[in-house]
Amino acid sequence: MIDLLIIGAGIVGCQLAYDLSHFKLSICVLEKNVEIMNETSSANSALIHAGYDPEENTLKAKLNLIGAKRYPDLCKALNTDYQAVGSLLVAMHEDELSSLNELYDRAIRRNVQVERLHREEVIRREPNINPNVIEALFFPTTAIITPWQMGYALMNHAVLNGVELRRNEAFVSVAKEHDHYRVSTSKGTIQARHVINAAGLQAHTIARKQNPLNDYPVQFRKGEYQVSDIEDETYLNHVIYPCPSIKGKGVLALKTVEGNLMFGPTSTLIEDPYDHGTTKAGLDEIDVKIAQLIKPLPKSHLIRQFAGVRPSPVSKDFILKEDKGWFDCVGIDSPGLASAPGISEYVIENFVQKYFTLDNKVMVPFKWPHRIHPQDETQRAAMIQSNPRIGKIICVCETVSEQEIIDAIHLPVGARSVKGVKRLTRPGSGRCQGGFCETAVVKILARELNIHPSQVPYDNEAFLESYGHEHE
Repeated sequence: MIDLLIIGAGIVGCQLAYDLSHFKLSICVLEKNVEIMNETSSANSALIHAGYDPEENTLKAKLNLIGAKRYPDLCKALNTDYQAVGSLLVAMHEDELSSLNELYDRAIRRNVQVERLHREEVIRREPNINPNVIEALFFPTTAIITPWQMGYALMNHAVLNGVELRRNEAFVSVAKEHDHYRVSTSKGTIQARHVINAAGLQAHTIARKQNPLNDYPVQFRKGEYQVSDIEDETYLNHVIYPCPSIKGKGVLALKTVEGNLMFGPTSTLIEDPYDHGTTKAGLDEIDVKIAQLIKPLPKSHLIRQFAGVRPSPVSKDFILKEDKGWFDCVGIDSPGLASAPGISEYVIENFVQKYFTLDNKVMVPFKWPHRIHPQDETQRAAMIQSNPRIGKIICVCETVSEQEIIDAIHLPVGARSVKGVKRLTRPGSGRCQGGFCETAVVKILARELNIHPSQVPYDNEAFLESYGHEHE
């Protein structure tokens, strides 16, 4: 029997696994997908919000601030990307100034760094802003990360330090026994003294299975995005927000850690939480709203569109509640990524510490494999001389070597799908979107995992049998 079962390996589950791995506890993480960080945590704006936006007296407001303060040290410890690029919240019309004033006052009350900028200063800092801008608030602590890189670093560290990860294994049902929970999965049974439900899009459903009285109403909002080529990375310098509306923060413009520009998200209520299709209406909405923020890029510069779905609680706040030794984390929508370290702290302080004495243990550090990019030419030549696979470039757009892909597959929590490889090392992220490298990635996965190419998943589903035979 284990001490704790965590259901779900999105950013909250990964953060919990990391934090709890520092203690002498037996922990298992259950993830239904082939890859971790595969749903809401993989399709969002990748922002660490400064903390001024959530409504007063909410868990979102409290935990966003805690999470944002933890991220710099976390990213440094795990050697993951973190860029404090700052954000501009812009007013384009006189009637938006009252909203700007309210958010300025809120930031001051929360000790969030903020500065008011007049029109000329905004244009100086962002030459490609819409020239109709009147005024802006500047939040210097707004940051960007790579969400899946962070999740994989957290979970790799946790697994190196004794946490068991069971992926491609779905929660089915749960029964309460006298001193523990018996959880049935798609592959067996897990007995755990206590359970943390961090299942993202299905957390509300799993909460009801544990106790039918725990009915937490959740709506699903789809957010569509557009992405540009990295050649446009100098076009923007900050995250640019419109004044928020009742639907949320609105369609924003930002530059990712890797240098792509990203525009979105929309906010459309949907019934199916796995509807990730982009729509003409959604992409047209982005075009219209981005043109209100910045001078639009030519459409030919856009290389990809995608959509993510977030579980939006009807209560408008995170739902973090215990029920008889079981803890639910439900409705973790924006700013869930920024709040994840704060959510983990909250769960540990208000739940885990009630049942366990948290004794620290000696930790094994997780280290990423070396990439070829940071090396100078002499170092790179020496590396290639010692290992020719370092010099064999699989993805020309992103300059990804065969060895980097192999390393990503053989991490303690390594890639098991084409998407997993893409997230960890970026083949398929450039202008050709995998047109030249994807078949090579499939072959490398098949070889390294000792499976037939037809068994290599793109995401969660294996390739068609014919695909593998055609590309042998």
